[in-house]
Amino acid sequence: MGSESYRSELVRLQKEEAGFRKDLARHEGDAAKARAAANAKRKSAAGSKSPSTIATNLRSAEAEDKKAVEAVKKVAAVQDKLATNATRQRDKQRSLDNALKSEQSSRDRADDARRRKEKDHAREVSRLSATTVHHVYVKPAEPEKLRVLYLTASPATEGEAALRVDLEVNNVLRAVRASKHRDLIDIQHRPAAAPQDLIDGINDLRPHVIHFSGHAGAPGLLFDKADVVDPGEQTVGYRHLARLLRATDQPPTCVVLNACDTADGALELLEAVPVVVAMNAPVGDASAVVFATRFYAAVGSAQPIGRAVEQAVVATEIALSTDMDLVTLCARPEVDPSVLKLIEPAD
Repeated sequence: MGSESYRSELVRLQKEEAGFRKDLARHEGDAAKARAAANAKRKSAAGSKSPSTIATNLRSAEAEDKKAVEAVKKVAAVQDKLATNATRQRDKQRSLDNALKSEQSSRDRADDARRRKEKDHAREVSRLSATTVHHVYVKPAEPEKLRVLYLTASPATEGEAALRVDLEVNNVLRAVRASKHRDLIDIQHRPAAAPQDLIDGINDLRPHVIHFSGHAGAPGLLFDKADVVDPGEQTVGYRHLARLLRATDQPPTCVVLNACDTADGALELLEAVPVVVAMNAPVGDASAVVFATRFYAAVGSAQPIGRAVEQAVVATEIALSTDMDLVTLCARPEVDPSVLKLIEPAD
């Protein structure tokens, strides 16, 4: 989501807050008015000698008391809404700040790329203007294999059921073997993945794609603790994950987070990689398995990343008869996912 979207959402929340404050003032005024009326009725009852007049005033006072109580309840309800609105505004402001930072970084990278291109062009012009010509036969380069670091983790976690990540990997490998360009994909699976597996995989493979399947949430990804005596999970926050992805001479092109509620971390990761596929809500085992299988089947057919995501979403909706509106595809402004391919077969 870009900065303009976050800015628009922030403006909407601010307008909503103004409306709540008007409601709060109205309900507080109603409560004060009802209490004043009740006091006046009781005063009239105290100053009267007529039993019927006294009874009538006391009943009126009780009715005004009820109005005051209802108004106070409405005041409390509006105050709760204001508190929720304030929390949402803080969250949107943080998201807006991150988006602005990411967009500025993207502009800086684009400027650097443009300057490098101009220098390369100048050098090429200089080379071509040389009088000596060497005729050398160069063997056409073979297409580079797509290297995928596939991390799965389903550690023993309190309140979380074990995930069928092994089934997901098995189905993905089967789909890749059946794809048109299967010889151009190298998937390296790291089961029960710990943070060290991520670091080692980045260093050993220089992967183009890093895929994580497992439990996750707003704080980050839940890796395996890798302790046979005291098993459990270890959370790696998105900020640290982005720093790891940048700490290499060949950052990956794409990160796929096939895990619940990972969309909030996508903006952090876009500072390190051009494209992030994440989930903006909880995702079930069946949806995760079908989505991953069809995504890599499309990638194996040399479809662009954006088209592969679209195919995977539609295939999941058909297979499970459900709407798959939880997949988020995020890309830097200079990157078009509908064009960017992970596999470039030789002509």
